[in-house]
Amino acid sequence: MKPERVTIKDLARQLNVSVSTVYRALHDAPDVSAKTKQLVVSLAKELNYEPNAIAQGLVNRQSKLIGVLVPTIQSHYFSQALSGMTDVANEAGFHIIFYQSNECFQQEKEGVRRLVACNVDGLLISVSSETKNDDSLANMNIPVVMFDRILHQYDCTKVIVDEYEGAYKAVELLIKKGCKRIAHIAGPQNLTVCANRLKGYKDALEAHGMRADKKMIAVTKSFEHNALKAIRKIMEQPQKPDGIFMVNDLCAAVALKYFSKKGIRVPHDVQVVGFNDDPVCNITQPTITSVMQPAYEVGKLAMGLLIDEILTGLSQHKTYKLRTSLVVRESTK
Repeated sequence: MKPERVTIKDLARQLNVSVSTVYRALHDAPDVSAKTKQLVVSLAKELNYEPNAIAQGLVNRQSKLIGVLVPTIQSHYFSQALSGMTDVANEAGFHIIFYQSNECFQQEKEGVRRLVACNVDGLLISVSSETKNDDSLANMNIPVVMFDRILHQYDCTKVIVDEYEGAYKAVELLIKKGCKRIAHIAGPQNLTVCANRLKGYKDALEAHGMRADKKMIAVTKSFEHNALKAIRKIMEQPQKPDGIFMVNDLCAAVALKYFSKKGIRVPHDVQVVGFNDDPVCNITQPTITSVMQPAYEVGKLAMGLLIDEILTGLSQHKTYKLRTSLVVRESTK
């Protein structure tokens, strides 16, 4: 049988004082004697008393709860971002309620509804791959900060990574390594992160006097889940690529496995660059050159901005953009 939770009333009853006295003692109020404070604090520790955050929120009109909605926790990027968020929230005395949309728009809407029902003080949101517009965010009366995957039409503070710059540098590296025919495995184009990577790919080719060939671009519907089909489509072209820029590292890992089965040598026959700098990059054969995204810093900044909005009631509704860097490994010459 689960033991009952110790309440502030239990402390007051055992000490034969009022509930308000116990409350003020726990909050170090100046009108409570040092002796009473010591008795209250000692008993609270002895009975493992934990304050009810929700009840306190009703009194203070601030729950100290923050809702975080992400497409998937399996992604190294989002797990790192959540780590940064948690560190900032803990330091500021806030708690996180987490919800995963599983890349599903309907689950995302349900997640927003449930988090708001939990009386959260604010929301951190990265939208699903299915999301084009989310009317569940309309008329929010709490602060919202979007990060990584955003909706341009929604007016709020946003924290993103310069996906365009990262993609541009990735393709430019392949060009400098001698690649003449560069393909791109792209992600869902309704997502800004994927659209920006495709644009960076095209602009880098154009800047170096190379034309983007439609036959060298394959768009996946859900990232790595149908990556193999996209890779086969590219490699079945009469003129095969000698370089491929992947929308993420898991797609790159799928490609390396396919190439190994087909006897295609990396980087001798085709060079590969991924995106995200996931841990998988260091365990494949060969290791994968990738664009590193500062996910932890994205999480820290997004959480810090949201807490500022909660505490001050002010929002500049600005977009903050963090830069990427290239990590060169064995998949490029």
